[in-house]
Amino acid sequence: MKWAFLIIAIAGVLPLSIWLRGNPRHIPKIWMLVGFLLLEQGPLHTYMAMYSWAGLWPGYVQGAEISLVDLILLAIYLSLPRRTTSLPFLFPMAFYFFTALLSVFQASVPTAALFYCVQLARIFFVYAVVTKACADERVVPSLLKGLAVGMFVVAGQAVWERFVLGVLQTPGGFGHQNFVGMVSHFIVYPFFALLLAGERGFFAYAVSFTGALIAVLTTSRATLGFAGMGYVLMFMLSAFRGWTARKTKVMAVGAIAVALLSPLVVVSFEKRFSSNAETSYLEPDEVRVALEKAAQMILSDHPMGVGVNHYVQAANIYGYNQRAGLDWTSSGAYVHNVYWLVAAETGYIGFVAFVILLFPPLFVAFSCGWRNRKDRRGDLLLGLGVGLLTVYLHSFYEWIFITFQAQYLFAATIGMVAGVAQQLGYWRRTQIAHVAPSTLAGTTARVSQNLHLKSRR
Repeated sequence: MKWAFLIIAIAGVLPLSIWLRGNPRHIPKIWMLVGFLLLEQGPLHTYMAMYSWAGLWPGYVQGAEISLVDLILLAIYLSLPRRTTSLPFLFPMAFYFFTALLSVFQASVPTAALFYCVQLARIFFVYAVVTKACADERVVPSLLKGLAVGMFVVAGQAVWERFVLGVLQTPGGFGHQNFVGMVSHFIVYPFFALLLAGERGFFAYAVSFTGALIAVLTTSRATLGFAGMGYVLMFMLSAFRGWTARKTKVMAVGAIAVALLSPLVVVSFEKRFSSNAETSYLEPDEVRVALEKAAQMILSDHPMGVGVNHYVQAANIYGYNQRAGLDWTSSGAYVHNVYWLVAAETGYIGFVAFVILLFPPLFVAFSCGWRNRKDRRGDLLLGLGVGLLTVYLHSFYEWIFITFQAQYLFAATIGMVAGVAQQLGYWRRTQIAHVAPSTLAGTTARVSQNLHLKSRR
């Protein structure tokens, strides 16, 4: 049955592309659907493995997968006009992809490592399509609205889980509460930035509050702490750009929201820690330290890494978990730090490539956003940058970033960063700024000489 659905979906790519070319007024609706699916494809399971090792492999990728959003983006890509401008961030992406491929040769099961390489190829394609499509200024608002609708669905599920089903740490339809906490960072701060900049309408207010509610319902210290940090940082950046009556209003409403949510926070964490004391269900901080110790030993013994998608297998087969003091209950656990996880799997070169992948979009978001203080797109870039920074910092305590659910949102986010920065002429201005003064002087002299000759004629 799944193959029948796949064939139907693939057959629909070309007709959808042709329809989009003939009906450009419907492009915003398609991008809203893409935004919704980017967030909800995990909970709705709108993907399938063309070659599956589900239940047979202990890695975070268990097959060569393809999703419905991949096919929709392919149709969009085929409908887009040709562009002569190059894609930003290509070198960091190619470098990281190269290190992932290189780690295949270190892997004990190369096929399993290739599964992650397939995932990376899909992620980079998402980035390319989003960046190229952002030449149409309707795309980013529509994509963000689709993400917002998905977030409302997540919040509704989380409320149901907490107050109807009695779940203490609500996953909101995802596999774990930490997943929903991490992915919410990508979505909340762009809307909060627009709210502070004076954006009218329902979405800016609703998403800003919904993000805080989701963070509270996860009853996760890291999620709540980093979510709060993101809100404060975004407010401070916006305040430095200029104080307005809107920001006074948001500060007052925010204080009321904190007062309303505080009792829920206190009660939730009291229940969590009392349950932890009675059942020892939640792993203590010592386990996190032991997991990092195991990752350090893996990297020390394997400077080129053990292969992507191989951490759990290597930690158990080679005895690193046991040497780090972990028992059998942690046999399926990943080190709760994506940087140690990447280093253990891809070695020192992979770690460097991963950091290089993360930094340029963050720099562009903040530098271009701050430079365009009178343009609301500058505020949007700052919001996207705060979202990326919050995810990067949160990743010191979570490994979730390497899952497809987080990486699709990462690709869409940096695609919006690249696309909006191109709209604002960021790279053209940068190139002009780097022209040598002597070159500028020579060019000016030649232009003046030509004008003088023309005037004499």
